[in-house]
Parts: sequence; structure tokens; C-alpha cells
Amino acid sequence: MTRTVRPTSFAAWLTALAAGILLALTACAVPAPTPRETIPHDADTGQTMAEAREAIDAVPGISVTGFAGGGPPNVKGNTGYSVQIAIDPGYTVLYGDLLVDYIVRNVWSVGEGYMPNTQIQISARTADGEPFFDLSTAGVGSAWMGGQPSAPSQHNTIIIPLSADDPEGARNLSLLSQDGSWPGVTPKPLPDRVTVKDH
Repeated sequence: MTRTVRPTSFAAWLTALAAGILLALTACAVPAPTPRETIPHDADTGQTMAEAREAIDAVPGISVTGFAGGGPPNVKGNTGYSVQIAIDPGYTVLYGDLLVDYIVRNVWSVGEGYMPNTQIQISARTADGEPFFDLSTAGVGSAWMGGQPSAPSQHNTIIIPLSADDPEGARNLSLLSQDGSWPGVTPKPLPDRVTVKDH
């Protein structure tokens, strides 16, 4: 006995097949969210980059020589900040841990641009002939970074991790979020004697 397919059944089967193919193609065509869409940016609160830079620059004996960040994430979805400071001649940093903490919190309070989701890089330069500022020890003492301090030198750089995929970065993000979501609270000016002018 030969089995024949009725025209109405065959037409229904073709319609169902076409609908399935169209659904599959449509599902594949929906793009995944890009990092620019998933990373918070341009908040209604927080400081501007200029205000954060001015706050750090206002610390006696500290000159901000570079302040960059807030830009769109790169192809890997990473974005961060870089802050460069110089210790003015004749000044000594007595409480480097407080200075590092102040820089981190000022950067985190910037609502202009994109939230840093990778790191905050801090670099310091000591003037020629002056005692070195031990930035590495200050970073460890501030509790924003772990590890062993490196030997101080005229030029120092530390990295404050902010990646949620890194245990230290996740811990830092948790600490920063204790005051609320990004952008954080603008820190109060540092107390006197964090830096001192030599006599």
C-alpha cells in the first residue's frame, strides 16, 4: 500500500517548517548587550573629573600631573582611571595610606563618564634630591591593595584592582559600595599633617 501526503497536511508542514526557520534566524539576529550598554555611566550624581582632580591637587605638597579615565570601555569591556601625582619639593607625606585612600575615593565619586570596572592606577614622583615617597607601602597600608610593598624609588606606580572577576577587586568593590552605589560619596578634605612642609 502506497501512502500519499494530502496537500493540506503538506502545506501545513511547510508553513510550520518556514516559521521554525524564521524564528531561529530572528533569535540569532538579536545582538548581545555591548559593554557600553552594561557598564554604568554618566550618573546624575557625583563629582566631575575636574572637581576630583582639584580636590587631590588641593592637598598641600601634592601636584596632580595627570588625571585620566571615564572613557568608554575597550573591546574587552574594561575601563579604568590613571592618576599621576608629584610630591612638591620640601614636602613629606606622613600618612601615605590616607592619601591613597583619598585618591581612590575621589576617583570613585566621579559620576562623569564610565564607572571604572578594572582598576585605578596611581603613580607618584618624588622631586630630585628629596626623600622618596613610599607609594607601595602606602597602597598596602590603605588596604586597597594586597601583597608585599616594593622598595621605594623616585617613580612609583600601584594598581588598585576593581574587577569583579578578581578576588581583591571584588573585595574593593564591596567596600566602595558600603556608602551606596556608584558614584560614591565625595570624600571630605584630608586632615592637616597628612603632608608636611619641611623646615
